[in-house]
Amino acid sequence: MEESNEDDDIAGLLRDLAAGLDDRGDFDDSSSVLEPCAELLAIQKLVEENSKGLYPNCKKYTQLRFLIRLLHLKLLGGWTDRSFNLLLDLLNDALPEGSALPRSFHEPKKLVKSIGIGYNSIHACENDCILYWKVNSKLDSCPKCKVSCWKSIRKSHTYKVPRKVLRYFPIKKCLQRLFLSSKTASLTRWHDEGRKKDGLLRHPADSPLWLDFDEKHKEFAEDSRNIRLAFATDGFNPFRTMNVSYSVWPGICIPYNFPPSMCMKQSNFILSLLIPSRYGPGSDMDVYYEPLIDDLLDMFDNGVRTYDASKGEYFQLRAVVLWTITDHPGLGYTSSIQLGNGSKTCYMGHRRFLHEGHQFRFDADKFGSTEFRPAPIPLTGEEILDCTKDLCTVFGKDPSRKKPASKNLWIEMEGIQVNPEEALF
Repeated sequence: MEESNEDDDIAGLLRDLAAGLDDRGDFDDSSSVLEPCAELLAIQKLVEENSKGLYPNCKKYTQLRFLIRLLHLKLLGGWTDRSFNLLLDLLNDALPEGSALPRSFHEPKKLVKSIGIGYNSIHACENDCILYWKVNSKLDSCPKCKVSCWKSIRKSHTYKVPRKVLRYFPIKKCLQRLFLSSKTASLTRWHDEGRKKDGLLRHPADSPLWLDFDEKHKEFAEDSRNIRLAFATDGFNPFRTMNVSYSVWPGICIPYNFPPSMCMKQSNFILSLLIPSRYGPGSDMDVYYEPLIDDLLDMFDNGVRTYDASKGEYFQLRAVVLWTITDHPGLGYTSSIQLGNGSKTCYMGHRRFLHEGHQFRFDADKFGSTEFRPAPIPLTGEEILDCTKDLCTVFGKDPSRKKPASKNLWIEMEGIQVNPEEALF
């Protein structure tokens, strides 16, 4: 587990965070009038908490520093909200009278969300036809499959429960936060200033695609702080048991500006989408990408005004997706073989890309056969568009399809019977 540095400059971090929201970014001048910005007011509250001790006469921890340490431990330890609440109860009972720790996780969660670290809930059609977003935001039923947006409506209240909800973490704010730390902000320029440029492939910046993109978009490449991203997605069962039919699909953006030692670290992954569902979205996945694509297009064309803590200046941050990391089920119909013992499917056609005299082409003992086929000729972008021009994409599933019995979707968590879709959030 990574140890936290007790000498972290919390006050400096708050100043940088404020500067990212306001040109002044300084709360020392009480005579100045702030714009009515909720995030700035939340930062002011953090500044006040950082000036108060955890309890009377406490010199080691401020309220804010101690709360940050607790939230960090919760993240590293994978604590549940309930276990965190129990710990807060114990600490509030053990600490001297006058301590200002919150009584439940709900309070720090509200504080974190108030400074822009949260997500937007976007209702979705149960059959993956549309998102109730933008022009569809006021609809109560899907215009394609006619299924209601709501799972239940309480007649005595105006409270409504949506059938499916997409959680979207605004990518603009996520990328802007990379520049609130002077250390992280300086590392976004590593691919240009710190990378060894000797023609060898050590980093995605050495790839022909990266170089070709910079050649075609010179204005984008002029500022090395502009972010190059990979986008990855895959489904998994969050309940660690395969007898519960449930699938969650996270969408993760990975910045490749950083050194190789950081690129694929979990702490460098940016969760941008979270699609909970009893069934995988399948070919309708594109529907859920709309908010992310909308923001990324705007960031590529126009950018977003961002404060760079390492240089103490504002600049127009832009971003682009250069790669995607996804499953390709269609490969199962190409050069694949099924192993006899484990029944695992392996794709052995990669030997076609070796030169004609390579020893692996003739090693039938290790690969099961010899390989004499030449490498396929890559298609150009125009050829791919010509092959796919007549494809007709229809989003949404047939609502009359037979679904698994809902009784199999209930599981037991901490002695309480809950439904997976309600247990996630």
